[in-house]
Amino acid sequence: MNRASPTADEPGGAFGPGSDSIDLSALFALLRRQIPLILLTVALFVGVAFAYSMLAEKVYQATTRVLLDPRDKQLVGPEVVRPTQGVDLSWIETQVDLVTASGTLRGVVESERLIDDPEFGGTGNPADLDAVLTSLARHVRAERGAQTYVIDVIVSSTSAEKAARLSIAVADAFMDGMTEAKQNAARQASVLIARQIDDLKAKAREAEERVEAYRKEHGVVQIDGRPVDEQTLKQLNEANVAARMKADEASSRLAKLDAISRESGGDLASALSSVDSPVLGRLKVEYAMAVRQQAELQQTLGDRHPRMQAIGADVARSRSLITQELKTLVARARVDADLAKSQVASSTAALVAATRKVSETSDASVAMRDLEGEAAIRRDVYRAFVARAQETGLQENLQVSDARIISPAQIPLYPSSPRKKIILGLAGIGGLGVGLALALYRGRARMLRPVAAPAVAIADAAPEFRRKPALVVDPPRPPGIVLAEVAVSESLASGEGLSDEAAGTGIASFAKDAYPAFQALAGALTMPADTEGPAVHILFGTAASGAIATVAHGLARVLAEPQVETLLIDASYGSVTTGSALVGHDAPGILDVEFSGVDPHAIGTRLPDASIVLLPAASARLRQEIGHHGDQLIQTIRDVADGFAHVVVDLGPACPPALFNALVAIADDVVMVVDAQEADAPEILARFNELRHLVPELRGMVTTLATSASVETRPVVTAG
Repeated sequence: MNRASPTADEPGGAFGPGSDSIDLSALFALLRRQIPLILLTVALFVGVAFAYSMLAEKVYQATTRVLLDPRDKQLVGPEVVRPTQGVDLSWIETQVDLVTASGTLRGVVESERLIDDPEFGGTGNPADLDAVLTSLARHVRAERGAQTYVIDVIVSSTSAEKAARLSIAVADAFMDGMTEAKQNAARQASVLIARQIDDLKAKAREAEERVEAYRKEHGVVQIDGRPVDEQTLKQLNEANVAARMKADEASSRLAKLDAISRESGGDLASALSSVDSPVLGRLKVEYAMAVRQQAELQQTLGDRHPRMQAIGADVARSRSLITQELKTLVARARVDADLAKSQVASSTAALVAATRKVSETSDASVAMRDLEGEAAIRRDVYRAFVARAQETGLQENLQVSDARIISPAQIPLYPSSPRKKIILGLAGIGGLGVGLALALYRGRARMLRPVAAPAVAIADAAPEFRRKPALVVDPPRPPGIVLAEVAVSESLASGEGLSDEAAGTGIASFAKDAYPAFQALAGALTMPADTEGPAVHILFGTAASGAIATVAHGLARVLAEPQVETLLIDASYGSVTTGSALVGHDAPGILDVEFSGVDPHAIGTRLPDASIVLLPAASARLRQEIGHHGDQLIQTIRDVADGFAHVVVDLGPACPPALFNALVAIADDVVMVVDAQEADAPEILARFNELRHLVPELRGMVTTLATSASVETRPVVTAG
């Protein structure tokens, strides 16, 4: 085992004021030793929190979800719902605030008779209305979902049914308030419009009267709102245009028929194809048939046949009739053309006269149109106000709320407060923090122990100090180095010529006599509450083996408790040991189980009149092997230590360095036992100071003072 040695100018420990570092392993070891205290603190906090969560008044929360519909709803018009391009976020936040407004909550107080509900401070007295409103406001809150039009109306109450009922009531009151606000706006608009209608009606009538007076004064006659002269001019213009078109058509027909009549000597069929006349059409068909029949007979009979002469006469007659009808059509077309020209002349004359008349009355018409425009504007404004007044009057009773309930509140099954899991979690965290703080506070003395620095082998620091030369001359004794002074018999102090029975009697007797000294020694050592598992105390020194055995046994008796036993391990090489004196020279030990196959249950003896179990490290024949099997000794201590509060190890005066190093690794306290006459010897103090820097667990010295008291030669215990 290597241990670090602090420098001379850094005497502080790992947690001391002279050190800038923290030994986490030591800290965790300290906390592990304080686990019962930490668990007890956590259990206390959790228990108090559980009791509070069970005894505290339960509060229930119910939530009603309301959807805001910002679209414009008009029941009067072609579209019931008009789409919106966007909604101002401030409008939504305003609606959220209106849920908890006093106007909304006042309706809930009235509808739910909360003035009589003691939970909200109601006593039935109407004067308490403001107090009830204030109390209800503390129980109601409104929350808006992120980037949505949904509002959660949350109401808390000590009654689950009441919480759900009030949540729905607040949502209904909120929606009724929105509808009432729209109705009030429509009613106010209707009243304001009605105030303007009478004035607009009078102004429109006045404008109409001015128009009629001007019309009579200037002789402006109108039909369907337009002057008669203008209408006459329009009609004459249209008649003139029609007459000109008719005349053009008649002239064109006359020219066409006249041209055909002049060219009648040719092919009549092609000439008459463009003439539209029923008579000519029939004659043209008869003529064509006669010509075709004449051509057919000519091929078969010849030109001089009588039938050819008859058919020739028919062709001539048909041609004559066509010529006569064509002349008749020409004469009729000439008459129509002359008549159309006369109509054009007459309509032109009338149009000129009408134009002259309209020009004469143009100035009056301009002023007349201005008056009519003003009258029309006033008439339209009046009609618009009348229509709007009727519309707002209808809208007052046809308003639809801009919100609707999409999820009514349900009766909550579990209370929202107190939140048992959160309370228990916080209590557990708080209890753990307090437990850790208490553990660190209780272990503060252990935390401030000096710690080692550079590694130095302590093989040369074995307990055989009396055989080594002094390294320091006259070093001063540190204050508080002597933890206790114990009186032992001269025979135990020398260890010469003393039987095991006599040694056992002396060890037991002097342990009782020096009980106060052992109490003082125990008070300077580590307690089980300050460490993990049992507290391990190592005793070695320069005193005789009998004296060290007496101190080990006496300390074990003081530390033993009725409910929790103390384990006393004899690992001494001396002539007088606790195992040989109190149990027997050949009593088997730990190494006997390993090397001799001894039953593990056969080793260890419970001492009478004390809660002490004495466990030898080895029997007398294997005692010299103890120094080579310190790891086996440590493993045994760890295996059996759970049932003990303290473990006291007697290493005697001639402990091998390897065994000393191994056991110090698990030790909570190391105590050096020296003869009182040698306690101030320079070599003893030098070795003690050197070892104190190497072994932080070294608590101090126990001095033994030899007395002349006799020792009875009778056994104290029997091995078994």
